[in-house]
Amino acid sequence: MWPNKSLLLAIVVAALAACSAVPTSDTPAGAEPAPSAHFRILQVNDSYKIEGLENGGVGGFARLRTLRQQLQADATPVLLLHGGDFLFPSVMSKYLQADAMVQVMNLLDGAPAAFDNEMMAVFGNHEFDTPDAGVLLRRIVQSDFSWISSNTRFNFSESAAAEPFGKRLPQVHDVLVKQIGGAKVGFFGITLDSRTQPYIEFDYDLPARRNAIRSAIDRLKSQGAAAIVALTHQDFEQDQWLAREYPEVNLIVGGHEHFFIEKQIGNTWITKADADNKSAIVHDVYLAGGKVSSSHRKVDLDQTIAKDPQVAAEVERQLQRLAGLFDKQGKDLKQVLGYTEHLLEGVEPAVRGRETALGNFLADTMRERMQTDIAFTNGGGIRINDNIPPGPVTLYDMEGLFYYDNKLVSFALTGQQLLEVLNNSVSKTHLGDGRFLQVSGIRFGYHAEPQADGGFKYRVEAGDVRIRPRGAKQDQALALHKTYSVASTDFIWEHGSSDDYAIFGKGEGKTSPRRLDDGTAIGFRQTVETALAKLPQRTITQRVEGRIVRLQP
Repeated sequence: MWPNKSLLLAIVVAALAACSAVPTSDTPAGAEPAPSAHFRILQVNDSYKIEGLENGGVGGFARLRTLRQQLQADATPVLLLHGGDFLFPSVMSKYLQADAMVQVMNLLDGAPAAFDNEMMAVFGNHEFDTPDAGVLLRRIVQSDFSWISSNTRFNFSESAAAEPFGKRLPQVHDVLVKQIGGAKVGFFGITLDSRTQPYIEFDYDLPARRNAIRSAIDRLKSQGAAAIVALTHQDFEQDQWLAREYPEVNLIVGGHEHFFIEKQIGNTWITKADADNKSAIVHDVYLAGGKVSSSHRKVDLDQTIAKDPQVAAEVERQLQRLAGLFDKQGKDLKQVLGYTEHLLEGVEPAVRGRETALGNFLADTMRERMQTDIAFTNGGGIRINDNIPPGPVTLYDMEGLFYYDNKLVSFALTGQQLLEVLNNSVSKTHLGDGRFLQVSGIRFGYHAEPQADGGFKYRVEAGDVRIRPRGAKQDQALALHKTYSVASTDFIWEHGSSDDYAIFGKGEGKTSPRRLDDGTAIGFRQTVETALAKLPQRTITQRVEGRIVRLQP
């Protein structure tokens, strides 16, 4: 959906007014680099819950504000860089259109009415979740900080060619040069193209990406940048490619993966923090004698770091605002739907990388409802990105679990096809990829073979798989030529090929396995809520029990 002309005009006028104090990147070329400088970068990425995890006990923006103040205490310049994914997806952004997120982030400098000249963000793929282009534009204009994007272009009208955001919105820069101490530091931004909308175009296929990066680096150098920082939101593998291809990039501040990553390639460090501000990364960057060096450390934003009162108050105000919307519908976000005996891990590094009690519960419920031999659901479809501690399971938890309310389907797979599915499931375990499956009615182990580049290659062999078909009392060896009934979601059945499950290509104009169900829409969320209500004492008892095991070499 394209914005109408009156909306676009209003947005541009507001942007111009808001950005009157935004520093320009048009630094004259040819200036001599400063002999020395020292500054800090405070790095976070993939922030979905303004309050943090586990009911605000870990992470969150109020603790991030406190850490920023602590780093500024010795007068060293501190830049706050966000590696993308914060507008969407979250329960709050789903119902408040990301307004609450931006209001909270605007307070990270402690000045509600001021533009934050020391904060920058890159677009994440989820910034483009909304089909309404006007929502995205309003959130950009509302932002009291800069955005950097060197490889995205916006279709401001259906009939005109796409152009860089910065042509119309002063908050957004293709590249940005900042004067820090006596040195000029250059920044550019790269976003992967996994989330498409009619209003956005990406320069991300390899030739276009090369051109975008080379152009950005050349522009920064021409403006006298003595150090170059890439702010990226893409797969870790592509960050490594960037570091190898462009060694003149001194630091890659990344997002997209949801767990702490650090790796040095040549002289370039690549870093990513834990999602939801569970951790941050602090870089000390030094420029001396024409050379750039840096050191960094991970900082856990736990209960040892106090919450900033101003930000904490705004977070609480927005939580109450969300609760008020549900109150008007006669719903209470704090309503207890049931209980859990054990920790239900829903953070993405868990559900996308290993067996979890939450995944076991969801897959067991799916299998029981569809009456199949086995069941699996992809970790990428479990969107709560939080842990549910032992105790109550609330309506708010359910809203997070089922941000996407898929339907349940059943189909047939041979043992050979199932083996191929399991191999793809673990193929990117180290990256926390959404293809990882949580399973029921099946146990398997996978091998991790060390590779020359320090990574791993994963494989599942037929002898590593045990199945307990419906009605069986014991596990059985996987039979490659036998047919098994399987329950999963309609998303996997239709679009699994987007995660390299070649057998599930129906949504891409190919084929998917023969359906066994009659096509009646069966909601995943409703199935889970009904099952929870029928449990003894409404209590989930699933725990981690060895369904998925990483085998030692």
